[in-house]
Amino acid sequence: MQRVTRRRVLGLGAASLGAVAGCLDETPGTASEDGPNSTGGDENGDGDGNGNGKADGEFPPCPDYGDSVDRVVCYDGVDTETEPAVLEPSARTVEEGGTIEFTLANDADERLATNVYNWRVDKYVDGEWDRVAPRGYNAPLMYLESGEAHTWAVTPDNDGIADGGYVSSTGGTDELTLEGVGPGTYAFRARGWFEDRREAEQIAFATTFELEAEELTLTPTDAIADTELDDEGDGGTDTLVATSTRGDPDDEYQRLCEFELEVVNEPGDGTEPQRLLTEQLLRHSQLWDAVALAAERDVSTVRIEEYNGTHPAFGHDSDGLYGFQEQYYRVWTAELE
Repeated sequence: MQRVTRRRVLGLGAASLGAVAGCLDETPGTASEDGPNSTGGDENGDGDGNGNGKADGEFPPCPDYGDSVDRVVCYDGVDTETEPAVLEPSARTVEEGGTIEFTLANDADERLATNVYNWRVDKYVDGEWDRVAPRGYNAPLMYLESGEAHTWAVTPDNDGIADGGYVSSTGGTDELTLEGVGPGTYAFRARGWFEDRREAEQIAFATTFELEAEELTLTPTDAIADTELDDEGDGGTDTLVATSTRGDPDDEYQRLCEFELEVVNEPGDGTEPQRLLTEQLLRHSQLWDAVALAAERDVSTVRIEEYNGTHPAFGHDSDGLYGFQEQYYRVWTAELE
């Protein structure tokens, strides 16, 4: 890696690798060790919580990222000439298909422990921050030595997200494609700590940016091959049964499963729903298709039959109550064979 100064960042290299650990996974509407899915701003910046993604023409304060982060170094709220490490954006606005770079430069006299897989993107909606991506990441210990830097080049790209596959849920280390994101204000975050200090505080290095893109539309993906209305014949609610091409019936480790969604007016049992943005919903393919089919076909129950290899079916936290655009949905999953 090359030695740099923050204002003249040239020829940036990657962070030094340590031992590779595992990968974290998350369900829609939840966050990782950084804290809850919806996080408020911190003391850096001047947000007014008006929900328009900006505060008096400026960006809102960065997220606080939960209790496991001791301090947030927000680009707009610190002196970038004196702060020993800052995450600096190459621009403040990016168009869909364009690329924006985020550079974490270590100008301290000691090395910065970090993990360049562990980046995070949140979206600012109605005065709150919600985590969007990634849902999981590799977890090696890595370092930025004094004078070194690392750059993430992020390209928002929604082409092909409705083709029945999965919106990318894991992260990379440098060239990142950010799929399934609509227009609005976002925050990009890295993490680390200065290893040589007596009390190694966990630091979030963050900056905000604006994405100019087409509004996301929620329609069933191309993975829905067939639908049939199951008329119960007893005056009860009809169920739309959908067949999905996701999964492999010839794979001995996969079995036919069902993902059932019911539209509900109110939670009713005191359960707190997981509030989802469109960007979060698109990262759960079965939930995406079920919600879209319920709206498109005007039915209150959708059952998707699909081959799946996870245990339990579709992941450990798929069952539950979700809130999306002022509507509630209850989900059950089960194995059919």
